Amino acid sequence: HLKRAHELGVSTLRVATHCTEADVSEQHIGYARKLGMDTVGFLMMAHMNSPEGLVQQAKLMEGYGANCIYVTDSAGHLLPETVKARIGAVRAALKPETELGFHGHHNLAMGVANSLAAIEAGATRIDAAAAGLGAGAGNTPMEVLIAVCELMGIETGVDVFRIQDVAED
Repeated sequence: HLKRAHELGVSTLRVATHCTEADVSEQHIGYARKLGMDTVGFLMMAHMNSPEGLVQQAKLMEGYGANCIYVTDSAGHLLPETVKARIGAVRAALKPETELGFHGHHNLAMGVANSLAAIEAGATRIDAAAAGLGAGAGNTPMEVLIAVCELMGIETGVDVFRIQDVAED
């Protein structure tokens, strides 16, 4: 099915595993890279592993061919300092050309703060959703994240007023 998806124009594949089980991703990551896809290793439930443990798992995914690794706060459990510790450790261990991302959930209303902490620690891909639509209490609300980034001088390429309109609709 992956080959067919690629033939239909899908250019990015996220291979998600529990943050302690990256070894199960080898086949899918390798095949996606063979197809020339943007291949992302997605380490879910990152609060359940230490920064050092996440480094080991991220290095596995990078070794399989992932060109981007995501630290994923699937449970909305992390705080800015614990995000910085995880993102900082993983960033320091990956090759400079390997991108690093963060996916936050808003269970503790920390999605925006945690995303900003991830940016400060070296993440360059940040997930968010209009109106925070997502599992649990929702994902990082994009319209709020974009507004805060604009206030901080962080360029996103997203029009803050247009994304606010989208979120309200």
